[in-house]
Amino acid sequence: MKINELLKKRPTLSFEIFPPKNNENDITSIYATIDELAKMNPDFISVTYGANGSTSKNTCKIASTIKNKYGIESVAHLTCMNNTKEEIKDILTELKENSIENVLSLRGDYPKDGDGINHGDFKYASELNSYIEENFPNDFCLSGGCYPETHYEARNFDEDLLNLKKKVDAGAKYLVTQIFYDNQYYYRLVREARKIGINVPILAGIMPAHNPKQLRNIAKMSNCSVPFDLAAMIDRFAGNPKAGKEVGLHYATYQIIDLMTHGVDGIHIYTMNKPEIAKEILKRTEYIRDEFFKD
Repeated sequence: MKINELLKKRPTLSFEIFPPKNNENDITSIYATIDELAKMNPDFISVTYGANGSTSKNTCKIASTIKNKYGIESVAHLTCMNNTKEEIKDILTELKENSIENVLSLRGDYPKDGDGINHGDFKYASELNSYIEENFPNDFCLSGGCYPETHYEARNFDEDLLNLKKKVDAGAKYLVTQIFYDNQYYYRLVREARKIGINVPILAGIMPAHNPKQLRNIAKMSNCSVPFDLAAMIDRFAGNPKAGKEVGLHYATYQIIDLMTHGVDGIHIYTMNKPEIAKEILKRTEYIRDEFFKD
């Protein structure tokens, strides 16, 4: 089932995982994670795509297993950084052959060990969307990423919003945000997006932070600010991992309750391949979710 069809009925609950990274290229450990996540009945599970396609083959393999073995809709991430049109075509053909109907199309980040130049045929995710729509019409439901507090390469919020509209106009049927910790930025994104004609669902990406180093890394990666109260609590319990975890889960739970209260289009939990994170958040929001996710 295409995710945009589900979103027409009600908000969604979804998880994100990534192919395991190891020297042996062994991905078997991810299946225990999927086993646990499947018990929580998500609407879909997305599978990330490594920088410069470093885990692309495993992305398809894992997404196919989620869809065809577990019976859960999967979303395969697809980045176009440094990829040719023929390479992208081959990947999409493989996804189609594995009955995967949903693709999160992204430009992707520049490889850390690269020369800082994109040597591929696509400069932006909007160009990738146009290529997919032209060459694989009606085969995939495309989605895109967005930044509540502005993409780090954009000059300002308005420019970022216009670029986001290009992505949607080129075929993205819904959007998923990067991680954020201040819900007001999500509400601003939705409000201003609607004003310029971006009317697709915008799912909120949530991930708890457990310690100061992790919080700093997430904030840098997602280009997001950190509310004072969250930073203060994380810093206060920096020497106690269990307490830090409690703070992170509590804050993520609060975010989700607030988002549901305001009618969010969907909740997307970045699990970091740790199903216990999703399990604990769902446990803390059980009755609110029962009310919110009614068909």
